Amino acid sequence: MIFAIVFFILAAGAAGWFTIFVLMAGARAKKKARQNAPAILDKAFNGDGVVVFKIKSESPDFEDVVLGAQSRGYRMTRQTDTSEFTKTLIFEKEPHPAEG
Repeated sequence: MIFAIVFFILAAGAAGWFTIFVLMAGARAKKKARQNAPAILDKAFNGDGVVVFKIKSESPDFEDVVLGAQSRGYRMTRQTDTSEFTKTLIFEKEPHPAEG
């Protein structure tokens, strides 16, 4: 009986530390994505006619992606919630004013 209680306490403690580790790793990834957002968006929105961008925990924030795309001449045409934690965004390049 005591073995079971000790095992349960150790398992709960390990699960708690694992959860803290995962949350901290996610926070670090999000912070890095925010810092690198201009470079990430420049690479994604490089002039292609259609861009598919996935928003994940290690991606820039949704609003930053949409506004960054707009400032690079793209408009969002579709959004799909791939999962609870992932969104897929589809952007199209706006035609140049001289192109009509």
